[in-house]
Amino acid sequence: MERRIFVGRQPILDRRGVKVGHELLFRDPASIPANMLDGFARSAAVLERVLGEFGLEQVLGSGDGFLNCTEEFLYSAVIDLIPASRFVLEVLEDAALTPELGARCDVLRQAGFRIALDDVHSMTPEIQRFLPHVDIVKLDWPFLVPGDIASLVAICKCAGATVLAEKIEERSDHAAAMRAGCDLFQGFYFARPQVLVSSRFPSSFGPVLRILRLLIEEASDVKVELALRSAPSMVVQLLRLANSGAYLHQRNKPITSVRQALSCVGTRQLMRWCCLFLYSNPASPPLEIDPLVQLITRRATFMERAATALTPDDSNLPQSAWLSGLLSLAHVPNALDVNTFMTAMPVDMAIQQAVTKYEGVLGKLLSIAERLEQGRFDEAFERGCALDQDFALKLPKLVL
Repeated sequence: MERRIFVGRQPILDRRGVKVGHELLFRDPASIPANMLDGFARSAAVLERVLGEFGLEQVLGSGDGFLNCTEEFLYSAVIDLIPASRFVLEVLEDAALTPELGARCDVLRQAGFRIALDDVHSMTPEIQRFLPHVDIVKLDWPFLVPGDIASLVAICKCAGATVLAEKIEERSDHAAAMRAGCDLFQGFYFARPQVLVSSRFPSSFGPVLRILRLLIEEASDVKVELALRSAPSMVVQLLRLANSGAYLHQRNKPITSVRQALSCVGTRQLMRWCCLFLYSNPASPPLEIDPLVQLITRRATFMERAATALTPDDSNLPQSAWLSGLLSLAHVPNALDVNTFMTAMPVDMAIQQAVTKYEGVLGKLLSIAERLEQGRFDEAFERGCALDQDFALKLPKLVL
């Protein structure tokens, strides 16, 4: 049975009135209100729909996508799925503008993203210190003090930031923002958010598991391609992802075959999609509001970051930690005990032992993740100290 998929978008225009991008918005039927989701889940849902369901070109055309991001989202492995050159990541108004967050924004900018500071009402010392880490400042127009607007715009421009006036609802607002020197504009005066609708057919577990097994075994692209043919919904998502702007440098024409798409996207990205599909169940809520999926995504991201903090020079451990975290509850929606489920997964023995017996470094990281989720912080700290005391002291920053 098909399920309808929604995403919202609102255009952003430049001073000439030319559309340069869209802010992407979470939208769903009345039966799934946005307040059922936290910010991380909403951003992940929007991203999954834009890249995997609609396709980047259909939603954004040649423009940019502005995506709301919580602090947790900015640090998460989900960022790896985003084509950096096409997206502006918006730091939300409730984010703590710390030096650590500024450093993270700098890393993302070096990767090709642009960073926007959302819903600025006035120029505070914290915001002014943070300006060197952003490319765009979004002024929340209805909440600005008219007499402060000129100086606010000047400070932003002096720091090298582009100024976007949002929530422009009247002709007079637009005229005032133009006079103040704003560069970009967004609001009901230009267009209300448009809701795009698509349909999704649920994926079956078997084909996805076979694909994941082949990826883990590092099977040939020919074998993976044959397996993909039994999972049409994944083929569609793979083709859309491969045809997005993120992979322009790897091709000189649109991708039209599964083999081309697989070569372009790579096995790491496809493996991430497969792991998320393991939690898909027609009888369960949609992935983006399923509490189990939200939990496991956070767990996997934490374990990946924790492994990086524990062994910065080991590039393999973070990927194994991410996979261990993501597989640690995959037996639940499939009504299997953990040992039976993991026996079917051709993963490295270290991952097997971590998920089933909490053994090894990966098992210890999984144990720490579970205790943090349960609020047993002292126990998590003790287990972190058993690995490395300096690592244990970093745990609060890793959790966000």
